[in-house]
Amino acid sequence: MPSVSVIVPNYNHAPFLEQRIGSILGQTFQDFELILIDDGSTDGSRSIMERYRNNPHVSHIVFGESNSGSAFLQWNKGITLAKGEWIWIAESDDYADDTFLKRLMTEVDRVSDCSLAYTATWWVDLRSSKLWDTPHSNHVNVYDGFHFIHKKLAVNNSIANVSECIFRRDRFLPAESHRYEHMRLCGDWFFYILLAQQGSVVEIDEPLSYYRQHNTNISSEAEHRGLTFLEGTEALDYMIKHCNLKVSNYARGWGRLWSRYEKQYDFDSEVKRQVKERMGHYPFIVFWHSLYRLKRWPRYLF
Repeated sequence: MPSVSVIVPNYNHAPFLEQRIGSILGQTFQDFELILIDDGSTDGSRSIMERYRNNPHVSHIVFGESNSGSAFLQWNKGITLAKGEWIWIAESDDYADDTFLKRLMTEVDRVSDCSLAYTATWWVDLRSSKLWDTPHSNHVNVYDGFHFIHKKLAVNNSIANVSECIFRRDRFLPAESHRYEHMRLCGDWFFYILLAQQGSVVEIDEPLSYYRQHNTNISSEAEHRGLTFLEGTEALDYMIKHCNLKVSNYARGWGRLWSRYEKQYDFDSEVKRQVKERMGHYPFIVFWHSLYRLKRWPRYLF
């Protein structure tokens, strides 16, 4: 059995596929299988994937008949096929340093109960040019899973994207997939919360993954409509109920986030209603939100 199953879910990313797959096959750590999944692409992605069918690392190439509309369904499809102890979901438009897997596998071998590990990332444009320098220390931090949730996931998702992560396959909980499969924007956040509940988290503060930014981004429109914040409240509800998260400790952060989203974006009226209804269960958050909405507020609030 391979140590790692690498899953590449793809939809219409033909211009980036060769770089993505090449950065996987060129890893210095070679004990992996490669699973290629296409979700009904119409841009020639399939013909590119077919070139790798006879590569000894490639264990599966799966073509969907039509687009499912959910990246998370494709994640789960790949996980079902995976045989490795660890899983790397390598998004098709991203790429990685050739030491990415070796660095992660070296560190997780030192933490027996690790369920999730990740590196820092570089943010790049369509031509693979870095958009800015990622601050980093190269330190390795190990967190108890619930401490990681409280420190890194309680108010927002501190993991830039799934391509910078690996996770232990036996810590994946398919019965909980319903919590994120319906999401379009915050499903990865929920995914990390579920994994962190199952064991320790290793953070390598060294950028070894490259996260590509596109000019047209589904999350941009969703943020303007308030849908990103609305989905995030589902994560908040779950953490309060299942992760010993005390809302009073994070009310200020959520109140500030809520206020800034409203000021920066034009929420749909229905989204506003749903957010207000959900947040109404948390008076401390409503209180801080009200303060941040004032036209003049004390500087210490920031």
